[in-house]
Amino acid sequence: MRESTTKRALHSANRKQRVSDKASHEVTVDDVIGALLDLFAHLQIDASYLASKVKSLDHTLLAAHRIYPHSAEIGELLTAWHQNPEYLDDLGNPMPIKMRGSRRSFGILAKKSVPNIHISTLLTELERVGAVSIDKNQFIHVHMRSLPVYEDKRLATQYTLTSLDSFIRTLRHNLDSDPSNSDQLFHRVAWNREFDSRLIPTLKIKVKRQGQSFLESFDNWMMRKAKARPRVSKHRGKSAQISIGIYLAVAGE
Repeated sequence: MRESTTKRALHSANRKQRVSDKASHEVTVDDVIGALLDLFAHLQIDASYLASKVKSLDHTLLAAHRIYPHSAEIGELLTAWHQNPEYLDDLGNPMPIKMRGSRRSFGILAKKSVPNIHISTLLTELERVGAVSIDKNQFIHVHMRSLPVYEDKRLATQYTLTSLDSFIRTLRHNLDSDPSNSDQLFHRVAWNREFDSRLIPTLKIKVKRQGQSFLESFDNWMMRKAKARPRVSKHRGKSAQISIGIYLAVAGE
């Protein structure tokens, strides 16, 4: 029996996705469509229209040209600047730093987090999106803990693809897990259909503040655990890429 169009497209997308994963951790359109096809196939939803779109994509082009390379690594640089005690003042705030230095510098942070980008190019990019600024004494000041994803079209596209891919993978994983099994990944939604729309601006502020605090607490916890992890040990477990997200959806917006 011949495979269905959906299955053939899914297998092709998965093969391309594996090749793509080896090249970079960044997510492409191809990755998201492959994950979505896999989810539809598992739910036995007819995805023939979507599959036809996959067949028309230039997979080589999508895999080779990333929309916004190294966005995750750049985020790690900004996070480290806000967490590493060597880069914090007595109040726990990130200190301004020079481009180069023997103990702490932008160059040292960049080399650890984004070694494939020249530090001057990286600094220019961060300055362009407003993540850092340089004063008259050539000290670099950091203004945010994460990249302003929606202020840059390329970055917004990459962020959207990554979020979709992560969410789909969570759904797909939980569909394969026993609901009572500890292997289930946490996924819950607070839902209300009679919410006063006049309170939406207040809700946005509340979610932004508490959500940011929540994510930073887990970000700090994961970084502490990563630092405490033995680099060379026979008991050292394999690495895994982890993401935790919060979103607010408003019907009609």
